[in-house]
Amino acid sequence: MHSSTLTPNGLTRRTMLSLLSLGAAGTGLAACAGSPLQRVAESTDDPAGLTASPAVSAPPVPTADAAGAVALYSALDGVAATFRVGPATVQDGYTLVRVEVSTDSDEEFTLSSAFSGSSPYTMRGMRLLSLRQSLVFPELGDRSDGLFDTISRLSSVEVFPVFEAVGDDVETVELFLPSVGVAVGVPVVSPEDAGFEAGEVLSVAEIDREADPGPYRLSSLVVATDGSYDTDVDEESTTVTVSGDVTFGSDSTELSAQADEVLAKVVEQLTRYPSGGKLSVTGHTDDVDEEDYNRTLSEQRAQAVADRLGELTDLSSWDTSVTGKGESEPRAEGTSDEARAANRRVEVLMTPKNPAEASALSTAATPPADQADASPGQMPRSVGPAGTGADGVDVRISDQTVHLSMESVTRVGDYVTGSLLLSAQEDVSITVNLFALPNELQILHWPASFTAAHNPTLLAGGARYLAANYLDAESEYVPVTNRRVRNIVPGEAMRLPVVWPYPGADTVTLDLPGKNLAARLTDIPVAQA
Repeated sequence: MHSSTLTPNGLTRRTMLSLLSLGAAGTGLAACAGSPLQRVAESTDDPAGLTASPAVSAPPVPTADAAGAVALYSALDGVAATFRVGPATVQDGYTLVRVEVSTDSDEEFTLSSAFSGSSPYTMRGMRLLSLRQSLVFPELGDRSDGLFDTISRLSSVEVFPVFEAVGDDVETVELFLPSVGVAVGVPVVSPEDAGFEAGEVLSVAEIDREADPGPYRLSSLVVATDGSYDTDVDEESTTVTVSGDVTFGSDSTELSAQADEVLAKVVEQLTRYPSGGKLSVTGHTDDVDEEDYNRTLSEQRAQAVADRLGELTDLSSWDTSVTGKGESEPRAEGTSDEARAANRRVEVLMTPKNPAEASALSTAATPPADQADASPGQMPRSVGPAGTGADGVDVRISDQTVHLSMESVTRVGDYVTGSLLLSAQEDVSITVNLFALPNELQILHWPASFTAAHNPTLLAGGARYLAANYLDAESEYVPVTNRRVRNIVPGEAMRLPVVWPYPGADTVTLDLPGKNLAARLTDIPVAQA
């Protein structure tokens, strides 16, 4: 165990250096055989889940104290704890963040596997975020000193995760702590003002020099609740995928009566980039017919979409190309109905000359009038119990009652962060596959995998916002949420923090659509960081 006097006032603390990488991000927990998961399927009478409730105010967002620390009041293993996050500082090409964990409870606990990602007894689940720049930094070391040190009233623990250096223009960052929360507005200060000896911390770090240090670009995945389209946005491009089943009849190249409503979503994205750019329209089919037939069908469908877009909006500033891929590039593997439906599609890829043009709408503190209807359509009926975020709802997991709630979310730039709270009066064993999405959503990025708590989504009208995600060094999509989950124990609630795209409203609706767990929480206020 490493002990060191790192604070400038000479106080001795048990200090552990946690310098671990995100590691192989594609690796997840296997589902436990025979796991007694129970889906809740209690539809409400109101299609939106609940009638409108009186407006609620978001609590104030914690800000950094004089020492540069942002306090998260959370819990581990049912024990209330305080996580003081910050400051962050850049030293010799790396960003170090101080995290102090303490408790006023009579109960004792250890960090153990609290911050694990895909590897137990590490802190690889931690991620440094610069949400205003849409960046994610994995941790970069192998040390795990002190993970089993006892935290009590008399003894706190400090950890120092290390990441690739943030840019010189970054003044604040966010730190994602699995099972705890997301600390926002953590100040980035000079090493001289950090309050700890950054050079000493770094000198004993066992940094994995072969690990990809990032940063990775965050992307947003928004899916129509009726399955007619989805929109994937990253820093450089936007892809709107329209369902072949909605825009065309079976084996037809004629646009359906519903096609214009779906293509309006493409037009909506095109108008965000008045300078234009490159526009690629690509058709795809399933594997049911002959390869040559499918290729021709896909190209004709892509051409029909491109022609109609040219009638719906001015494409003169866009360099447009049309291609048909047939069955050669499936979105989802397999021959299930869900997989084949996902593969019948037309993808419209926009690569604008000036991607920053789209960000103008999201710079205001409140959504502009033309963004208020960005997600028109009726919210789908809840397939589980529904209640307000503050009141919460009860669900059954492993034949036991678990209470779900969410007090608020916090907006940072184009994203919001929040934590789903799960509490119970008795021990409840859970695994990450409890939080799998329904098949038609899971296969969009995470086919046949339970690598994270994918299930918590946000709803706005007819649009579903999945957790913000990024493509890591292993070409795996990684959502910014827990990659492992902890069992629920009596006492303080277990937390599942998530980062989502900002839906553009002053309240949000959290929806867990199944596959194994369904519930809805409404009227969750949005606080401004």
